Amino acid sequence: METTLAKILIGITGSIAAYKTIELCHLLKKEGHSVKVILTKDANNFVTPISLASFDAEVFHGNEYTDTDVLSHINLARWPDLIVIAPLSANTLAKLAGGFADNLLTSTILATIKPVYLVPAMNKNMWQNKITQFNIQRLHEFGYKFWGPDSGLQACGDVGEGRMISASEIMDNITHSLLNKAQLLIGKNVMITAGATMEAIDPVRYISNHSSGKMGYALARALSSHGANVCLISGITDLNAPNNITKFIEVTTSNEMLDACLENIKNTDIFIGCAAVCDYKIKDYSHQKLKKQDNISLTLTKNPDIIATIKEKNPQLFVVGFAAETNNVLEYAMNKIKTKNLDLIVANDVSSNKVFGHDENEVIIIDKSLNITTTMRANKNIIAHQIIERISINS
Repeated sequence: METTLAKILIGITGSIAAYKTIELCHLLKKEGHSVKVILTKDANNFVTPISLASFDAEVFHGNEYTDTDVLSHINLARWPDLIVIAPLSANTLAKLAGGFADNLLTSTILATIKPVYLVPAMNKNMWQNKITQFNIQRLHEFGYKFWGPDSGLQACGDVGEGRMISASEIMDNITHSLLNKAQLLIGKNVMITAGATMEAIDPVRYISNHSSGKMGYALARALSSHGANVCLISGITDLNAPNNITKFIEVTTSNEMLDACLENIKNTDIFIGCAAVCDYKIKDYSHQKLKKQDNISLTLTKNPDIIATIKEKNPQLFVVGFAAETNNVLEYAMNKIKTKNLDLIVANDVSSNKVFGHDENEVIIIDKSLNITTTMRANKNIIAHQIIERISINS
């Protein structure tokens, strides 16, 4: 499975966040995609056609038609594999919800049958306004997909929800949309754990592991692109929370992760334990910093096994485990799928520092009947979709 080179139409509306779309065009160009851009009249106040054309993007001015381009909205509606409006202003959001076709961008959207993804950017009060929320609900019902918004400091100085997500996050979402050949998990409720857990020794020190969370986060985004309702329970990671999932919960310790899983497991169809959970914690936590000594002994006690606990308490649940091994990978993975009564297990060789923190991976996928699928080394986004294909076949 490879990422398909695609024709992507970008709509840019009047928002200061439009500068991020220049970076998005750069990322799309770097991947080899074909890009066309529609600039609304107000978007010209924030970015210029020259800044976009430098990335070989064909730019269309979206305010008026001439005698020679009266069908440009039809041609643009037919051309792309997908359409992304980034940033999407409150004004254009309202126009789309009302079916307006008063400029090239809104006319193109009304005329297209291609997937349309909306990336909002507006002040937090505009986003929370009841009219905007009503329009968002209508657009959801019409089949439009929203990516974001994010929360944080806004250009006006307010802090809250409404920021446009980063260009790299939009790029990740585009990649998953292109990899998704068929929505395999529409309506399924999926819980996934990701990242590393951390166990404190004292107020300063802790034990953990090298997991970056990249595989779990790639899976969460991919699951959402396949139509699943995704609850991501995340341990420690430097990654931004996926913006296209249903629920995001941050935890620190292994016990906190298990508690979060049990509290939110109701109505879950599929559970994926991708987190790198600490097998042990400190038996006697020190509330004061331990002073340096020539020798120190720490007594560890075993943490609960999250995947085994989930399966034991929910035997009807389709449960996917992960096995990170440094040797005897296949043997240990087959043993784990039996002893924990898993429905599927994903195993990988993490020796020689070739997985943790990297963007690529290669895995062995084993189902309950011990059928084995081996992937080639590839980007974790691609691996995520290969895993989902096996889940779809077996669940």
